[in-house]
Amino acid sequence: MSARFMHAAQTIARQRLLAAASQRCAGRFSSGAAGTAKAAAQPAPRAPAAPAAQSLPSQFAAWYEACLAARPLPTKMATSGVLYAVGDCMGQAIVNSRTPAGEPKPGFDVGRFLRATAFGGVFYPPLAHVHYNFLEWIVVKRWAVSTALMPWAKMVLEQFVYWAYFSNAYYHAVLGALQGMGPAQIYQRVADTLWDTLKAQWAFWIPVQLLNFKFVPLRHQARARARPRARAAPRWTCLLYTSDAADEED
Repeated sequence: MSARFMHAAQTIARQRLLAAASQRCAGRFSSGAAGTAKAAAQPAPRAPAAPAAQSLPSQFAAWYEACLAARPLPTKMATSGVLYAVGDCMGQAIVNSRTPAGEPKPGFDVGRFLRATAFGGVFYPPLAHVHYNFLEWIVVKRWAVSTALMPWAKMVLEQFVYWAYFSNAYYHAVLGALQGMGPAQIYQRVADTLWDTLKAQWAFWIPVQLLNFKFVPLRHQARARARPRARAAPRWTCLLYTSDAADEED
């Protein structure tokens, strides 16, 4: 009797274990199937969008900024040389177009072109680099001039204190030396042209420089790249060329 009872109890226990195991398996299967169905119902993740292709001007601007950060002075020298070369070509074209009918046109003066390019690319940029950094230091850092007055303070220092006189005398002196003039001839050239050049500079550069000092970052100012100076620099070189040509005719 006891043996039968023990056998029946073991049988009932095995049946309960089998039933519990089957229920656990069924639960795992149903949850896995539900998860699979839910994952299938969700949209597939989108592939990351490819970066938009930059335009050629944007690529050039990025390359130029990288060159300016790595080698600021050589980059400014190259840019200034190109602008002076363009301005000299414009000036020579204007002088040729003004030649009276029946008179021979002077043609393209390679020597003048090379002298202007050499001044703009070699002689001028190092001094301009120092000049603009000095203005930034004394006006912004030393004097702590307000943002509203900063362009005016820089313009007054540049045009009426030291830079306008020096830079114009320096321009005529360097070009005279490149032409093979002696010290006395260079001095006379500067004395004859300085006042007229100064008046032209004040009329031309004061409004341009107010905008330049207001809106153009310091790293761009000395190389005359950013507007409005990039458009003004070749025109100023053109004006210098035409005035030099008129002086030589006189």
